[in-house]
Amino acid sequence: MIKKISLQQSKKEESNQSNQPKKPPISTQAFKRFRDGKKLTDVAIDLEIPARKALKLWNQFLRLEGMEDCFEFYKEHSNDIPRFLSINTFMKRNNISGNDVVNVLRAANDVNNLNQTHSNLKAEIEGLKQTKNNYLLNQNANYLSQLLPLGLPKYYYEQL
Repeated sequence: MIKKISLQQSKKEESNQSNQPKKPPISTQAFKRFRDGKKLTDVAIDLEIPARKALKLWNQFLRLEGMEDCFEFYKEHSNDIPRFLSINTFMKRNNISGNDVVNVLRAANDVNNLNQTHSNLKAEIEGLKQTKNNYLLNQNANYLSQLLPLGLPKYYYEQL
């Protein structure tokens, strides 16, 4: 009789367990939360998992979503994010596309080259201004010498 009761209890427990829905794995629960826009810390807290495990699941989620490069970029440049956001704001304000930015960066090749080109252009502008001024002075001197009356003493012409 005792065996019969214990068999009935074990069958009841099995049927109760089969009636209850299975809890999905932690990874599935985490992926759903990430997809819903939950933060990494919120997922770790909700699922009661360590930060390292949550980070690993987030990395897997990003791979599945094809965004692993974004995560790697973030890890490498997290300190520069404010600067990148200011570039993004500049692009939006001036209606500049990403392709335009890429083309500018390719043309510049590096900042030193761009600065050198800038310095060279400034020097060239100054040289052209000087040439212009010299030309104007020579023109004025020739014009004045043409207006002087002839027959004056030699020292008068040398003062000019």
